[in-house]
Amino acid sequence: MVQVDETTQGVLNQISEGFEQKGAYNLRQNGIPLCHGDSEHIKIRKKEDKPGIDILIDGETKGEKVFIPVVVSVSGMTDLVYNDFYVADGADVTIVAGCGIHNGGDKKSEHDGIHRFFLEKGARVLYKEKHIGTGKGTGLRKIDPVTDCVLDEDSYLEMDTIQLRGVDRTTRSTSAVLGKGAKIVVRERIMTDGDEEAVTKFHVELNGEDSGADLVSRSVARGNSHQAFYSVVEGNNRCTGHSAC
Repeated sequence: MVQVDETTQGVLNQISEGFEQKGAYNLRQNGIPLCHGDSEHIKIRKKEDKPGIDILIDGETKGEKVFIPVVVSVSGMTDLVYNDFYVADGADVTIVAGCGIHNGGDKKSEHDGIHRFFLEKGARVLYKEKHIGTGKGTGLRKIDPVTDCVLDEDSYLEMDTIQLRGVDRTTRSTSAVLGKGAKIVVRERIMTDGDEEAVTKFHVELNGEDSGADLVSRSVARGNSHQAFYSVVEGNNRCTGHSAC
C-alpha cells in the first residue's frame, strides 16, 4: 500500500472498508491519483480528456471488490472527478467508494464526484459509499455527488450510502434508466447537525417491462440543520416503484 500521512490514513480507515483487499483499487488525494491496482477481471484506466478513471469489470468477475476512496486534506481545494463503471454481462461485484474531507483551515474545501454506471444484461452491483467531514477549521466542507445509471435487461444495482455529520453542505443527485426486468435498490442514511444542509434528489425512469425501483432514505436532522428530499419515479411500462423518506 502507498504511504500516506496520518490524517489521510485516518480518513481512509473510516471510508474504505479495508482498502486494497482482493480486487482492484484506486486512491485519489487532493486531486492527484496516488496509486491503483488491477485484478484479473477488473481493470482501471485513467481518462485522457478529464480527471477521473474508467473501471472495466468483465463478465467473469464474481465476488470481487473495487475500492475507489477519495481524500481531500487541504483547506481551500476543489476536486472534481469523473468515474465511469462498465459492468459486463453476468458480472457480480462490490464497489466501495467514499470521500473524506479534512479541513483544518478557514477556506472552503469541496469534492464533486460524477459517477456513471453502465450495467449490461444480468450484471449485479453492490455500490457502497460513505462521506465524512473532519477537522477543526472554520472552512466549509462540501460534497456534491452525482450518480447516473443505465441498467440493461435483468441487471441489478443496490446502492448503500452513508453520510453522518461533518459535511456542511451536500447535494446528492441520483438518476437511473432501467430496461426490462432491471432493478435498483437505494438505501440512504444521513445525519446532519449544527448548521449543516443536505439535499437528496432521485429521478428514476422505469422504461422496461417488469423493471423496479425501491428508494428509501433514512435521516436525522439535529441542531439547526436542514434536509430536503425530492424523489421522482416514472413508470413507463409494467413495473413496480417505491420511494420513502
